[in-house]
Parts: sequence; structure tokens; C-alpha cells
Amino acid sequence: MISVDEARAIVRARASPLPGAERLPLSRAVGRVLLGPVLADRDDPPFERSMMDGYALRSADTKGAPCALRVTGAVAAGDARLPTVGPGEAVWINTGAPLPPGADAVVPVEMTRGRVEILVRAEPGAHLLARGALARKGERLVEGLLTPEAVGICAAAGADPVDVRPRPKVAVLATGSELDRAPGPHQIRNSNGPTLVALLHSHEVTDLGAVADDPAATRRAVRRGLESDLLVTTGGVSTGDLDLVRPALEEAGVEILFHVVALQPGKPVLFGEHAGGRVFGLPGNPASSLVCADLFVLPYLAALGGRGFDEVLPEVRARVTGPVEASPKRRRVFPCALSGGRVEPLPWRSSADLYSLARGNAYLVIEPGVSLAAGDEVTCLLPERAAARTFGG
Repeated sequence: MISVDEARAIVRARASPLPGAERLPLSRAVGRVLLGPVLADRDDPPFERSMMDGYALRSADTKGAPCALRVTGAVAAGDARLPTVGPGEAVWINTGAPLPPGADAVVPVEMTRGRVEILVRAEPGAHLLARGALARKGERLVEGLLTPEAVGICAAAGADPVDVRPRPKVAVLATGSELDRAPGPHQIRNSNGPTLVALLHSHEVTDLGAVADDPAATRRAVRRGLESDLLVTTGGVSTGDLDLVRPALEEAGVEILFHVVALQPGKPVLFGEHAGGRVFGLPGNPASSLVCADLFVLPYLAALGGRGFDEVLPEVRARVTGPVEASPKRRRVFPCALSGGRVEPLPWRSSADLYSLARGNAYLVIEPGVSLAAGDEVTCLLPERAAARTFGG
């Protein structure tokens, strides 16, 4: 049995971005990682732009405000032919429109009266966005992960389509004769498979369904899963007579890099590699499976896709609201509700308790032998999918 940190170090050491590239339209690129930076193809804005509806004028003409000016034209956003503003003149201007020649300021319509009396003195540059104020031609605009905001910047720079890193191909396989779509009195439904497929939705996922505890069937399903960059199994990785995943993996040429980690829940987790990719064998209990996926699988896939290994499960410090017992030899990764710098432990009924995990938004980390008292400062792990809920996004 190795520690969680040792196990994550083994996974991290094998988590390098996949080679190659994929060209995608921006409409399909959100959540992907750019192969290189996107540069500004021109200044942004490419002209001096009005930030308000109002009047473009010469600031010198407003020194005696209030003062009346003669309106000689209008400029709308997108106009190419611009009237020149002379002494004593003003031009109506819409938000986003280019500043006409001769003008050096805009007075908002709320600060005018009639057609047109200027009620305030304007300073040069008032209510204007200078050319290149947001970005200069050739400037690096976006790198790394394409968030919705980054997609918008790429669109503004004319970077569509974009070159992104390829997505890993992932196969998900649930195991266990107890799994059935129409379960009998002593059977259950397959919840781990759908959970993992949903968790990995941003990757190219093949759902292999569930396989019974039969050696030949397990070998066939495992060999099919090994055709992907990553195979993720759930169930069948403990040490019983019907735990068939490890033998099937080894028969298929998989080298087991670790099996059994000092983790609660999730002790039987397995990680291996073969010539075509890697394998995670997750425990069959739903909470154990999800905890191991967050600790090992998602960071590994993030790195394969060009992101940081720790980016999808950052650490947060908080103070615990109540006592939590430690495990004597294993690190506990415990469901909790994190809010405002305080963390509330949630009820934990067993490693099958997916319900508490669903109610929480983070994991409370409890080191072996170190029980917690109310008010203790602790480390929490915040899954990326929970960040918006946690911080009110």
C-alpha cells in the first residue's frame, strides 16, 4: 500500500500532453486547450471609439459651459464616412461609433439639453476608448484553456477556426454480475458507469456498459477498452475470487504501476500502463469510484489535454465547523460543504454513499491519525465542476 501523494506522483509522471493537433471552429472549441497563443491581428479598438450616446465635439468649445453648439451631423456604429467637427459644432454619436475628425471628446446625452446645449465642461478624451486601449496588434491575447471569455476574444481577433490539442479517447467499463437494468431483489443498477461518463463528458468517451463477473467476458471487454488512450474500469479490483479486472489487464499486457492506496474511500484503486495507453481501475462503491476519479483520473486527463495536473482539483484552506474522526492508517477524503471560509462535514454512511457527495461541493482532507476539532484549519479539495456553486458563479 502506498500513500495518496505517492500514487498521484506516479500518475503525474505519466501525464504529458498528447501529440498532434485538431483544427476546430470556435463554436466547438470551448473547453479545449490552444496549441499556441492567439495574437491580436489589429489594434482593439481599431479606432477611437465613443463609450456613450451623446455628442462628439471639441473640448475647447465647452470651456464656458453651459453653451450652445450647432449640430452638423450624426455618426452611428460602423459608419465609414465621418463628418468633420469644426469650431462651435457638434455631431451626434452612438455608443461604439468612431470619433469623427476634429472632435476630441464626447458629452453624454444626459449632460445636454435641447438641440444642443452642453451643460458640462468636457475634458479631452472624455467618454472615449483610445485606439489600442484593449490590445495592440501582435499582442498575445489568449493561451491555454478556451473558456467562453477566451472564445469571445478569439472571435474578436478573427481566430476562427483555432488549433487545439487533441482530446484523449476514454473508455468506461463497469463490472459486476450484480448490475442489471431491471434489477432483481438482490441486484442493483449500474450507477458508476453513467456517473463516470458524465464526469468525463468533455473528453471523447466510449461507454462500454457493464460486464458480468465472468473471466472470458471481462477479458473481451478489457481488450476493447484498451484500444482507447485511457480505460477506466469500476469494480472488480479488490482481492476476492470474482475481482477479475487485474488478471484481465495483466493478461492483456498491462503493467500495474500501483494497486492499493492508503485512501478512504478508494483503497483498492489501480493504475497501469501498456503500449497503447493507461488504465485506472476504480473501486465499485459509488463514492469510492468518484473520489478516485477526482483524485487521479481527472488530473491525468487534464494534463493529457494540455492543462495543469493540479488545475482541476485545487486546494482551499478553511476552518471546520465540527469534529471529524481520522482513519489510523489512511487519508480520508470526506464530503463537505464549503462556504465563506468555513467547511461543514457531511454525514458519511459508507463508501456507497453517493448522496452525501452529491450534496457537497468539496472534499475535506483528513490525514491518517489526525482527528479534527471544530475550528481547526483544514485543507479542502475543490473539484472544478463545483467551483461555480461554491463561489456563487
